[in-house]
Amino acid sequence: MKLKTFLKSFLLRRVVARELPRDAPFQKDRVQTILVFRFDRIGDMVVTTPFLFELKRLFPAADIDVLCSQINESLLHQNPSVRKRLIFSPNVNGLLTLLASRRSYDLVIDLNHSVIWRDMLMIRLLDPVWVASTFKEGRYGVAGRSLPLYRVMPSEECDWTPMIAGKYLNLVEHMGGKPNRDFQYSLYPNHQGSPLSDGGIKAKESQAGIWVVNQHGGRPQMALRDEDVRRVTEMLLALNHDCLIVFATSPQTYSSIKSKRDQWFPNDRRVRVYAPTPNPIDICNVFARAKGLITPDTSLIHMASALQLPMVIVFANEPDLYEQWKPPSTAWQRHLFSKDSKSLEGYDQQEFINACRELAELKKASPPPTH
Repeated sequence: MKLKTFLKSFLLRRVVARELPRDAPFQKDRVQTILVFRFDRIGDMVVTTPFLFELKRLFPAADIDVLCSQINESLLHQNPSVRKRLIFSPNVNGLLTLLASRRSYDLVIDLNHSVIWRDMLMIRLLDPVWVASTFKEGRYGVAGRSLPLYRVMPSEECDWTPMIAGKYLNLVEHMGGKPNRDFQYSLYPNHQGSPLSDGGIKAKESQAGIWVVNQHGGRPQMALRDEDVRRVTEMLLALNHDCLIVFATSPQTYSSIKSKRDQWFPNDRRVRVYAPTPNPIDICNVFARAKGLITPDTSLIHMASALQLPMVIVFANEPDLYEQWKPPSTAWQRHLFSKDSKSLEGYDQQEFINACRELAELKKASPPPTH
């Protein structure tokens, strides 16, 4: 073992991850206050919602707070399982703020799958009675299960589903709960308007239904071809002349998507561009009134899944990651795959068009959702 790795391992065991001063055998009935660490990306928060639901079922009298990031905090808006959302920035200022505003928690739950120094330092600052974690992979030559800081941790990965949400539910099961294996994600949008850049959607305009088309995933390589986005949009409009098409965007893609819309469909009020807001849940106001979503793999699929929105999704060719992150929704879905593990390069163009047409024909006769 290299000296650097040895020192990290030594410090991890002897300083950061040692037992808490008041550590004691876990007693579920004594848990009254809980803090869950979930200060990362949008999709991570959405797939955590079944865990929060089951956690509240297991500890019905407990106050459950969630340590969120600025970007994912709105996804817990009106979530009945959560008492308070605490926004945290993973930097020195964030640690100081956490220390200054800390309260006493009986149980802190770390949902990271890896051994993270920062998280363990935060736990020591909070000084809870007990600490729980999902099963952690080893790091620096130290097995996650051997870290004494984590009093409550399953001894192995979940054996009943490879999905990320299932791994969290495995922790609930380990603490004595009986989670539902047919889980679904849950979001609670406020349905107050539709944040579109060009005038919003009036009720009479959307009587024939809304289709959401998203070209870009989280990385530049995870994008649908321009020609396919245009062809699918033309097909949807041809099949139902009075429908609306909403192009989903992010702050990074808004300008380019709006430019494409202006070039492809000039002055056509049936094609709109979604203007991203600081709160990711706002797009659910559009999803709640939509007939379907066409998209590459991105956090939007988890949000749409929570609202049971039918989807056509193009994934990169990564079977293990696909099994972990595929949406559990029981709504109609078609999953297509590229030929590359890190991009959408090589997905079958005709298969994609046919899947979109199948979705459009399926939903053509159905009335648009009303909320």
